[in-house]
Amino acid sequence: MYYHTNSSMYLAFFEKLGVEVVLSPDTNKKILHDGVALSIDESCLSTKIFMGHVKWLMDKCDKIFIPRVESYGMRENACPKFSGMYDIVNNTLDVKLVSFNYTVNYGFTEKKAYITLGKQLGFSKKASVAAYLFAKVAKENFEKEQFSIIEKQLESDKLKIAIVGHYYNTHDEYIGKPIMRTLKKYDAEAIPVCNLAHRFKDGYKNFGVDSVYWTFCKELLGSTSWLLDKVDGIILVSTFPCGPDSMVNDLLRLEQKSVPMITLLLDELSGQTGVETRIESFIDILNFKRQGGKG
Repeated sequence: MYYHTNSSMYLAFFEKLGVEVVLSPDTNKKILHDGVALSIDESCLSTKIFMGHVKWLMDKCDKIFIPRVESYGMRENACPKFSGMYDIVNNTLDVKLVSFNYTVNYGFTEKKAYITLGKQLGFSKKASVAAYLFAKVAKENFEKEQFSIIEKQLESDKLKIAIVGHYYNTHDEYIGKPIMRTLKKYDAEAIPVCNLAHRFKDGYKNFGVDSVYWTFCKELLGSTSWLLDKVDGIILVSTFPCGPDSMVNDLLRLEQKSVPMITLLLDELSGQTGVETRIESFIDILNFKRQGGKG
């Protein structure tokens, strides 16, 4: 799940160390069905998909990398799924895993985490630090590139619609990519809010809250706040039954009245036709609004 957020850093780190990387394919129905079979009903759709990808990788590589991420600092917490997926996989499947602990609240900083990962793979501390620094630059360049793309999108005369969803949903082939393709089909700019990363994180305070427990939700709220006067509409994309998203989505609906908004709550039974129909209707409303309500 963290791949969509941190792939530039992961891939650069392994590349620098000379480790061959095996990637699972884009999410498809088989991966989803395999993941559902390995998960409890209460798991969100995103974690079910994650389990399906692990199942696909089992016999195709020597080890599978699943990081444990709990906190990025004081009041900067990850969803429990990011610290628990390693143990869930380890107790569900017979597979060799490699990991690191990224928990700043307990002294496990990002740098320490990557050094630990390098050591697990048989590399020295010096080589691991060099790979980490190389990977940090790669991630910074990637984030700058993503921001530049959004800046260009915002200059367009087309309808501009912000997609408010986590990286692992927005950029997943089964969950988020069909939404962005549908918007493109109707000649609208799909602006993935997650691509702004932590750049406008503090903007969450504009929604009348002093603190937000989950860092990813804080980033989405802050980036959405920055985009409010720059887009025509907002699509909230969540996977059932995500607890953090249920809070953030309600906060946006209650505190934000200036930009039209719809929510797409997806599960393993969601059909593409129904989603596309809702998006088409939403675009019709936005076009009507842009024309001054005259039709």
